[in-house]
Amino acid sequence: MSKKYSFTSRTKARKRAADVVFEADQRGMGRDPEVLRDLLRERKVVTAALTPLPDYSIRIVEGVADNLSRIDHLIAAHANVPGLDRVAAVDLAVMRVAVWEMLANTKDVPAVTAIDEAISIVKSISTDSSAGFVNAVLDAVRRELDAPAWSRQPVGSPAEEDSSESPFEEPVGPDEGGDVPRGEGGEDGKRHLRLEDITAADLAELDELFDEY
Repeated sequence: MSKKYSFTSRTKARKRAADVVFEADQRGMGRDPEVLRDLLRERKVVTAALTPLPDYSIRIVEGVADNLSRIDHLIAAHANVPGLDRVAAVDLAVMRVAVWEMLANTKDVPAVTAIDEAISIVKSISTDSSAGFVNAVLDAVRRELDAPAWSRQPVGSPAEEDSSESPFEEPVGPDEGGDVPRGEGGEDGKRHLRLEDITAADLAELDELFDEY
């Protein structure tokens, strides 16, 4: 059952935005932000049954639609569930709003404020256990966003693989294509020197180097 809370105008705007995001999810939004954009266009049309959406609500919903894939990736990475469909729809809508604020509106809203606001909203409209879950997920997202850029590599990205280059391998330049006069280019695009490619001049040069030592 929803509880009585005294919300500021900005908090009410967040809640209205979460309501729109929640409804879009119920309409089968999934990963398609166009469903959310279509619903927002409907909500901008004021009828006798609806009060106008606050400007900040519109800004939030547009921001969530524009960044839906990244927002959902961040939530899924820290929710520790098999998929976002296992997260309560109300909680997911509120977290999407908060993550957008942490991604795109930190100059206006500090991350801790976005989290506190999300928890307040969840406490008023969701279950008693939701507040702790939402807090844990959003705080983990905040810490990831606060981490240095070099440490925020997507899971499975090439940067996670060993990208070190051997000093004995010469990268193939962009204009060289597959024309490798000495050695052959492997699948990694590098020249690998073969024993049969070593000439007598190369050996003589090596002998001179060894003599110097």
